[in-house]
Amino acid sequence: MISVYGEREEALTATLSACAKQDYPINKIFVVDDGSPEAVCLPPTEGPSPQISLMRLAQNQDISAARNAALSHSETPLVACINTDVVPDPDWLATCVTYLRGQPRCGACYARLVSATPKRLLTRWRMRFLETKFGHQSGPMDFAPGHAVLFRREAVSAVGGYDPYFRLHYEDADICHRMRKIGWETHFVAESRCVSIQQDHLDQLIGKVLRETAWYSPSDGSLSHLYYHHTRMTLIRAGRNIVKGRLDFLPVDAAIYVRGLWTATIRTLRYRASLRAASQSKLRT
Repeated sequence: MISVYGEREEALTATLSACAKQDYPINKIFVVDDGSPEAVCLPPTEGPSPQISLMRLAQNQDISAARNAALSHSETPLVACINTDVVPDPDWLATCVTYLRGQPRCGACYARLVSATPKRLLTRWRMRFLETKFGHQSGPMDFAPGHAVLFRREAVSAVGGYDPYFRLHYEDADICHRMRKIGWETHFVAESRCVSIQQDHLDQLIGKVLRETAWYSPSDGSLSHLYYHHTRMTLIRAGRNIVKGRLDFLPVDAAIYVRGLWTATIRTLRYRASLRAASQSKLRT
C-alpha cells in the first residue's frame, strides 16, 4: 500500500513501477490518496489494472489513517507499507518474505534505505541526521522506520493497526512498540535495500525537524519547548559537524535553525491572533 498526499507524479510513478516489478508475486497494490488538494490519478504508464486499486479519502487524515484505510480492504496474510519517493529493489519483497518465514515471531521487517542522490548537500544532511542508521547484519530492532515495511497481518490486526493519533510522526515506532508488548518482534533485513528518490528541499527538512522536537502545529506544540529543544539539538549537531570536519553542513544547520524558529513563531502568532479575533467576534454578538 502506498499513501499519497500531493507528492510528485514522477515519484508515484517510480514507486508504483518498482512495486509492480517485484520478483515475488503481488496480489494487490492499494494507492491511497490522502485527501490531496488535487485528486491523485494513476500514472498513464500504469493505467487501469486489476492489480492496482486507487482509493481517495474525503479529507486529509495523514499517514496512519491512510494506511489503516488500505489495511481494511486487504485480506492477504502479508501486507507492505511503502512511502511514495521510495523505490524498493526487485528482490526486496522476496527477501523479506523469505526472512519472515524463518522468523516465526517476527511481525514486521524492513531493509536499508539508500539515497539515489547521495552527493546532494541537503540529501546527505537528511540521511545523516533524520534517517535510521543501518548495520550490516540482520536481526531484531526496536522499530521499523516507515519507508518500506513488510508486516504479518496477524501482528498488525492484533494491535488494531496504526494509531491515528500519530498523524505525521512516531507512527512507525508506536505500532512496533505495541506489537512488541504482545510478543511480536521487528527485524532489520540486511540482504536487500530500498532507494530514496526524495528531492530534498529546506522547507521539507524544517518540517521534519520541527516534528522531531514535538512541534506539529500552533495548536499542538509549545514554542518554549521548541526553542529549548531546537536550540539544544542544533548546537549538538553543529558541534559534532565541527569535530568531524563536516563544515559544509554548518550552513544547513544554521538555515534550518533560523527558519524553523521563524516559521513556528510566525504561525503561532497568527494562530493566536485568529483566536483573539474569534473571541472578540463572539463577544460582540
